[in-house]
Amino acid sequence: MKIALASAPTADKDIQKNLTYIAQAAEQCRGNADLIVFGEAVLQGFNCLTWEYEKDRKTAVSQTDAPIAQIRRIAKENHMAISFGYIEKSGDLLYSSQLVIDSFGTILFNYRRVSAGWKFSWLTDSRYREGEHFGSFSYMGRKFSIGLCGDLWTEGKPEEMRGENADIVLWPVNCNFEPEEWNSTVKYEYAVQAALCGDKVLYVNPFCVNPDAEDCSTGGAAYFKKGVIASELPAGGSGILLVEI
Repeated sequence: MKIALASAPTADKDIQKNLTYIAQAAEQCRGNADLIVFGEAVLQGFNCLTWEYEKDRKTAVSQTDAPIAQIRRIAKENHMAISFGYIEKSGDLLYSSQLVIDSFGTILFNYRRVSAGWKFSWLTDSRYREGEHFGSFSYMGRKFSIGLCGDLWTEGKPEEMRGENADIVLWPVNCNFEPEEWNSTVKYEYAVQAALCGDKVLYVNPFCVNPDAEDCSTGGAAYFKKGVIASELPAGGSGILLVEI
């Protein structure tokens, strides 16, 4: 199975631009990947929220909204599954979620982040929510589970993820490490942490194109295999890492 980890450009508060980035990455990988994975909140950009509920509710999208329909078309047209992060609206509730769409454009799985690090808890109310558990889905004969960013650093969660017995763990993040810091040291810390969660862990971080953003993600991707970096895309720019598992 060939998987593309797309450390794609991401623009805060610009869904149309981000849809273009997603489409471009999918087209680039067409014929060379069965699944393409994007980072956390790439649809709207991680810094899209204001913590004013009425504004944020308009920023969030539901699974039936037009942007999701467009990504479903992109998946179908390029004959590949797509997994991407977005700020989800479900009724009156908001989540940081990761959607999985198969190569026929069908929604396969929706994961909701279980840790609270995506939000300013002191500025939000109970309408900004987390999911309750990891869960899993199957695709092309492989069992997958997803952990978003800080989920796999939260006490007890690595063990819970191990308990899913997934063949492949997807780890989409939004991390703002200085590229030199990530490339020289931090990636090894993540490799060790990944080994607590699964034998095959795929990490992907978007590349934010808003340099003034407080949490400007700095790109990078990695295939962590039993605690070792099997292959990687360095932080510091956008790009795509192709892995075969």
